[in-house]
Amino acid sequence: MSADGAGQGPAGLPWPELAGGEPGPLYGVFGEEDFLVGHGVEAFCQCPAFGPNAALNTERFHAADTPPARVLESARTLPFLGRRRLVLVLDADQYKAAQLGEFVGYLEDPPPSACLVFAGAKLDARTKFAKLLQQRGRVHVFAKLYPNQLPPWLQGRAKVRGKRLSASAAAFLAELAGLGLGALDSEVEKLSLYVGKRPEIGLDDARAVLGGGRLSTIFDLTDAIAAADLHRALTAFNQLHALGEAPVRVLAMVQRMFRQVLEASRLLERGGDERQVARQMRIPPQAAQTLLGRARRESKTGLSARLARLLQADMALKSSPATDRAIVERLIMDLCRMPSADARRGKNA
Repeated sequence: MSADGAGQGPAGLPWPELAGGEPGPLYGVFGEEDFLVGHGVEAFCQCPAFGPNAALNTERFHAADTPPARVLESARTLPFLGRRRLVLVLDADQYKAAQLGEFVGYLEDPPPSACLVFAGAKLDARTKFAKLLQQRGRVHVFAKLYPNQLPPWLQGRAKVRGKRLSASAAAFLAELAGLGLGALDSEVEKLSLYVGKRPEIGLDDARAVLGGGRLSTIFDLTDAIAAADLHRALTAFNQLHALGEAPVRVLAMVQRMFRQVLEASRLLERGGDERQVARQMRIPPQAAQTLLGRARRESKTGLSARLARLLQADMALKSSPATDRAIVERLIMDLCRMPSADARRGKNA
């Protein structure tokens, strides 16, 4: 399970047939890091086996708004002016068990004219769907990187861009791991452009670019929301908007933060401490300390309400005629106004 692109095939996937061979009919690409899963999915899109009319024979679905019957219809459709169809199902883990059961008949006897790819955060190995996908197809689960694996991974991303990332600069970037690999990769891209023709990216470069940049501002935003500081949160969001950050990306960062808070809260309930949180969540100690502080301030009810509100905003961004910026601004106001566990204790004291 390679997470750095060093596997036998593209994007770290152990399937060399994607580079120029003939892909099979069934695949699964899963992992907690959206960036790695996304790159895995794009490796299928770039596979020459689905050309030269790839646009005519490729369909991409999101499980949240696509019933299994629609996916199956697409997978059973004969290719148009080509030999194979590519059907991608994103966020497949959002399907309920009964919905996954609708794929069982197809998985037992998949047609050779299509390549059906399921992608998502997790694969529940207990389901018949998962067992059949592993038996009849090929499944790869990207392992979440440990903190000590992040600097080499970052250096690998710099190498892809023809640059050398110094050990100190890689360690500096790794401290921002809580925002996800996608955000870190974007910063490596920015640093590569910043140094121009220079072959090496040093610590001073990283500090100069990140000191007042997008990542630090996102940290300001998530910290302000966690502290219910509405003025600071809106100020940070306005700065991100001025930097060209898409509202949907901001929402993804906030969602990620609260999912991590939920995971830390569960570890706390089992008697976990900062060291255990850092080890099990594979995050740096500083990030674990921050998450534990947020988890201790949240009740189960409050955290559930915040996650439900985030889901509502996510759906609105996909379907509402309102502007994306207005949707996220309203979300920030609601999140900051929701009472935390500390607020309730103070009220009841």
